[in-house]
Amino acid sequence: MALWALASLLMIFLVAPVLIIMITSFNGTPYMEFPPKSFSVRWYTNFFTSPQWYQTAVTSLKVAVPTMIAATVLGTSAAIGIVRGSFPGRRALEAFFVSPMVVPIVVIALGFYFLFSGYKVLDTPLALFLGHTVIATPLVIVMVRAALQTTNPAMEFAARSLGAGFWRALWYVTLPSVRAAIGSAAAFAFLISFDDVVIAIFVAGPNSTTLPKRMWETIRFEIDPTLTAIASLLTVVAVVVLVTGELLRRSDPAERGD
Repeated sequence: MALWALASLLMIFLVAPVLIIMITSFNGTPYMEFPPKSFSVRWYTNFFTSPQWYQTAVTSLKVAVPTMIAATVLGTSAAIGIVRGSFPGRRALEAFFVSPMVVPIVVIALGFYFLFSGYKVLDTPLALFLGHTVIATPLVIVMVRAALQTTNPAMEFAARSLGAGFWRALWYVTLPSVRAAIGSAAAFAFLISFDDVVIAIFVAGPNSTTLPKRMWETIRFEIDPTLTAIASLLTVVAVVVLVTGELLRRSDPAERGD
């Protein structure tokens, strides 16, 4: 009973701020107020009609989708090589691949700033794409590696012994066995890119401002109630992406044991 009570209190502690923001986003007054004295969707309308907000959201989306694809391909390839490979230095290579997860993000962002400034790619979507791919790929590696370690490699060996080449066995045996993990990893890679603000602060400028960076700048200089609507929408996007990934995982025959 005490455990349930503690879990409930913890859940309330985590969820309450999000619910407060969502309720506040429907405030009809020109300032943030909770509880709202009147209700309106004016701040959602402002987000979709204001170029300074809508365009930054489009930029974030244009960067997040390629990042998701690149991180998923690179991370899955690296995970297969690490788990199924047997070459000297495999553990050291694995540690190098996942090192962006343990290095402070500010340090990584500062390094990107000096690197990209030397190649004249600052304030471009390319800089954001490269930076986000570096921080998203390690998570894909960890998730796909964990899934591969729970699969039986005998199925792959059987396919190879029956005449299937490496790529055919990879496509029809290895990847289907971990497709749920790949889908979940892709969802997280998308969210990492779409929600990033630290790297965007260092490498993005006026021509490539993302939505989280615009929100950070707005909080610094003004309190725009539109922020509550954007925060609510970002929460909904994150929930939808994660729930979709979970539904795909549950629908996977390999996960169900079929």
